[in-house]
This record gives sequence, structure tokens and C-alpha cells, in this order.
Amino acid sequence: RAKKLKDTLDKEGMAQSIDDSVASLVNVDDLVDKVLTGKVSYPGTKKTLNFTKAVSNWSEIINKERSELESTFSSPIGSQCISCEYRLNDANNKGKALSGFDACWREATGIKQEDMGENKFVADIYSSTKRTLAKLLNENKYTFADLTAKDFGLNEDGAPLGDKKNKAYSEDTINNSQRQWLQVKSVQQQRTSSESSHYIMKKGLESEMDKWQYPLHLIDFETVSPALPYFSGMSPYDVVCFQFSHHILDRDHDGTVNVRHESEFIHTTPGECSNGPFLKALSNALGCVVSDGGTVFRWSSHETTVLKTILSSPEFSDSLSQQEVESLSALLPEGSHPMVDLCDVARDYFYVDGSGGSSSIKRLLRPTMNASAELKRFYGTPTYNSNNFQNLQWYQLDELGNVINPYDILSRLDTDKDRSAIAVGGAAAAAYHTLQTNSDMSEQDRSYIHSSLLRYCELDTLSMAMFVQAWQAFAALEKAKS
Repeated sequence: RAKKLKDTLDKEGMAQSIDDSVASLVNVDDLVDKVLTGKVSYPGTKKTLNFTKAVSNWSEIINKERSELESTFSSPIGSQCISCEYRLNDANNKGKALSGFDACWREATGIKQEDMGENKFVADIYSSTKRTLAKLLNENKYTFADLTAKDFGLNEDGAPLGDKKNKAYSEDTINNSQRQWLQVKSVQQQRTSSESSHYIMKKGLESEMDKWQYPLHLIDFETVSPALPYFSGMSPYDVVCFQFSHHILDRDHDGTVNVRHESEFIHTTPGECSNGPFLKALSNALGCVVSDGGTVFRWSSHETTVLKTILSSPEFSDSLSQQEVESLSALLPEGSHPMVDLCDVARDYFYVDGSGGSSSIKRLLRPTMNASAELKRFYGTPTYNSNNFQNLQWYQLDELGNVINPYDILSRLDTDKDRSAIAVGGAAAAAYHTLQTNSDMSEQDRSYIHSSLLRYCELDTLSMAMFVQAWQAFAALEKAKS
């Protein structure tokens, strides 16, 4: 409770500053009282309980028979299961550890524990709504095996049933219902990852790619938006752009594809805001697009949002020339050369088995490599070189003959047991925070983090190049068939 703090607060209960710190003391007695005396409702209870009573009930249930949770605590399944934090996704677990999700779904469906890992449940349907999930559960449809195309308003060929054609349907794209059915159907057909297949709406994808002008520039930013600013003059959650990676995909006159890591930027010096230098370096990297032509790609809206934000701040953009400002402004949606969102392209035109229907770059990459003979040909030898990688083979197989996720390969490149390689976006932000706040860090550790950041960001833009290569090859195959 906050009673011990009352003497440090003024008569109005307002916070008092602690020295010169941004921290302050706040009286939260009223808030705590509201929680303890407030009412709680949750799935499985037909009445609203006092919070303290609810906690007491849960404690009694859990302590009564800790190892047999499902036999003492009945919890109905529903839309809350989609984001269940008590689920073990490891199919090899085989009951070695308790899974709250398994306990609830075993009780509700009658599925045996040994079969839990073999089933995909309706809670796993890509981008499912609460309404859809409730409808399926009311019809006693619990797993993908129970579903048909009609459950998604489609016929077996994936076209909308009769009067269900609407603005969301186009023969040139994949809508949400079609993506869900493709996900379910691939599981029903029990394709293994090594037998992964692709699905393309050829006409729409080819039309989109026909708009692209070479060279193709693939860009990715690493940023942070700290609640407590690192630098003077910035406000909470202001964005800091500390890194980008830039690949170019081009074609020679004979059609030969070239992929190269053209440029990169990183600025992690403690106490120095990187936004101004970031804009300058980005202009140097992409300014040629306006004058020489080409298409710039991003994955999702993050790069556009960030670029627009820091360009609109005179504190950072005033260091640029008018030409540099114009070259970067051209990449925004209202500009003359707006960046193309490859995530939108993937969502609208591409589905691959093993992705769970997702359009996330990291969820799509491995199954796309499984499906692509072109990526096997291009990256199946140790010939990839850049400032951060030497003679690396990105297309590798595990002992079962399945493609290894390149981000797992990245993790294995760093063999230092005392350090973890950066292989996810959250780790990059955490690494930047460490570089800004840990004044006791050795130069060796700082150098390691710096190098790991460069490798991670480079793989992001290389992955984007891989998708473009794979899609072009898929489209060419479809064209040859027709």
C-alpha cells in the first residue's frame, strides 16, 4: 500500500519531484482500493465476484490439486483462447509440462492428451474474429479436421458461395476468408514442411510486379520509442532511428539477377541522437531513385510512418539540403516515388503452406524457401558476401531435409556462450538501450552488439530480396504452364 508515502505528498495528493529525477511519488491508495473492492467477471463464472473473493477461490482450486488442474477448474473455451498465455506450442512436449490451453480444450472437446500436438484448433485460424470462433464452437467444430470451405463462405475451389460475392472478393487477390481456408486445407492435407507448396493469384501478382522499375531498393529501419527519452529536448515515445539496411536487386541485360548489400547505417554513440545523421545517410542511399529511377520497398508501414515523423521535425530535417528533403519526401505515400509495401503484396497475392496464413516476414520466410527452387539455386552455395558476412550459404537443410530458417542460421553464427545473437526486432531495441545506458560496458562487448545489429538488419532486407526473387520465379512458372 502507499500509506507510507503520504508524508512525502502535498495536501492535494499531487506528486512531488524526487531531486532532479523524472521519477516521482504518487499516492495510489484510491486505485488500490478500487482494485481490491472492485468486481471481476471472467469466462466460466455466471456471477460477478469481489476481486479478493475471486483470488481466494482461484487459490483454493489451484492448491487443491495442482497436478490435475483440469479436473478441479472448469474453464469454457472461446475467443479468449486465441491469445492464451498458458499454451505450449511445442508439439514434442507430449505432456512433459502442463499446458493450460491443453487442459481446457481436452475437457471441452474430449481429445486425448497424446493427440493434442497432432491437431490444429479453430483458435489457430488466421485473423479469426470472436464471432467466427463462437459460431464454430457452437457447432462443435473444434479442430481444422472439422472444417469445410463452407465454414468460410467458400466453395471447394475457394470462390465465394453464390450471393456472398462482395467488394472484399477479387479474382486477382486473396481475401481473408480464402487465406483462412488455404491454411485449414493445407493442414487437412497433412503436407510436411519439406513438401510445402505455394499459392499465387498469378494475375494480380504479375500486374503488381509489372509496375516495379529496376533497380529494386529494399530498405529496413531499426528504431526505438522510449518512454523515458535518451536525449535532451525529446518527449516520451519520440522515435529514434538508429539503423537501416539497404539491399539492391537488379538485372543484367541478359536477365541475370544480382543481389547486393548496397549500404547501411548505424549510430549508437551514447548521448547522441541519431535522427539527423540517419536522414542524411538515407538520402545518400536512396536519393538516386528520384533522378535515376527505381522502386523502393519496405515491409509494413513502419518505415513510412517513421520517415514522415522525423522529416516533419525541423530539429532533424533542417540539417538537410532542400534537394535531400525532396528526395526523401518523394518516398512518402503522397510523393512521386512512394515506397511499395511488400507486406501488402504478400497479403494480397501470396500464400504458402507452413506460414499459418500470416504475412509476417519471419513467419513466411522459411516456408517460402521450402517452396522455392529458385532460392535453393541462388542461395544454396556459400557465395553470399558483404561487409557483415563472408561466403555464407543461406539455404541450408537440417538432418530431416527441411530448410533451416535463416534467422536461426544467424543465431548460430555467434558462438560466444556468454552472449546472445540479435535475431528478432525486440532484441535490437534492447541492444540499443544497453548501448545507451550501460556506461560500464567494455569495448569488446560494445563491438559485439554493434556487429550483431548490423548482421540482423542486413538479413531483414536480404529476406525481402528473397521474397521478390521467389515471387518472380513462381510467376514465371505459372506463365510457362499457361
